[in-house]
Amino acid sequence: VWGKTGTKLYGPAAGDDYQDNQLRFSIFCQAALEAARVLNLKSNKYFSGPYGEDVIFVANDWHTALISCYMKST
Repeated sequence: VWGKTGTKLYGPAAGDDYQDNQLRFSIFCQAALEAARVLNLKSNKYFSGPYGEDVIFVANDWHTALISCYMKST
């Protein structure tokens, strides 16, 4: 990402956020939780299926902070 998107990751210019960032990152957090639940990411000859409960989420910045809230509410 570094050098490729510049400041466009959070907004169109430095210090200028997209108006819907709250919605964007809320959907991002929900998708991360759902992906671990349904995607076949742990496939080998002994196991094939979604991770289920064997997942660790690291929420280390404001845009992933909602993951903890969503996990607590379920």
